[in-house]
Amino acid sequence: MMQQHTGQMGFDTTHWSVVIAAKGDDTKAKVALRKLCELYRVPIMRHIERTLQTYSPQRYGGRNAEDLTHDFLVQLLEEGMFEHLERQRGRFRSYLLGAVQHFLSNVRQRESTTKRGGGFVHVSMHDGIPQADEVEMFDRDWAQMTIDRAVASLGNSPETQSLLPYLTREISAEDRTSLATKLGKSEAGIKVALHRLRKKFRENVREQICETVECVSEVDAELNHLVRACAGLGLY
Repeated sequence: MMQQHTGQMGFDTTHWSVVIAAKGDDTKAKVALRKLCELYRVPIMRHIERTLQTYSPQRYGGRNAEDLTHDFLVQLLEEGMFEHLERQRGRFRSYLLGAVQHFLSNVRQRESTTKRGGGFVHVSMHDGIPQADEVEMFDRDWAQMTIDRAVASLGNSPETQSLLPYLTREISAEDRTSLATKLGKSEAGIKVALHRLRKKFRENVREQICETVECVSEVDAELNHLVRACAGLGLY
């Protein structure tokens, strides 16, 4: 059974490291990969939506983003896209965007070939290399997804919901006084509660990231990358 990391971030494996080690060939790796795909479904769909807006759905057989996302995930999970996975591929986020681009290139080529009356023509992985702006937008979607999941894990108690607006910004003295009255706490109690909420939020974000890197040494770099991506969203 895959050993899970703890609140102290002591873990032996991540979902991504399990997939890399087994290359998708055993049940544990398939379960891990399915969980990763569930995490990234929204960023994948948004990336495909942008592609359709840029190039027109007709280039992809007239299918919408939801259908293409479903087809991509089926291929990823069931059709051996990880058979030739190399350890050097790095983070799941990086691999996934290249895989989506490769998938869309194949769909586009297949549609073009069908219209010409020919058979399927395979597109090389090089044709699926994402451009810089596509990487940036995908990373923003990834950052938003990570933040949203971390926030959702904080719970929905009245106190948590009242403190959420101050999760990533300073609270004014006036707002602190108002919240103290609203929640029946002292102002010092509000400070403590907000400190604990922010600490839990950071732990939640870290746990989200931990599942998508190969080893713990990569987590801090991914956290820094997330902060930069969040800056593009206006969150920091």
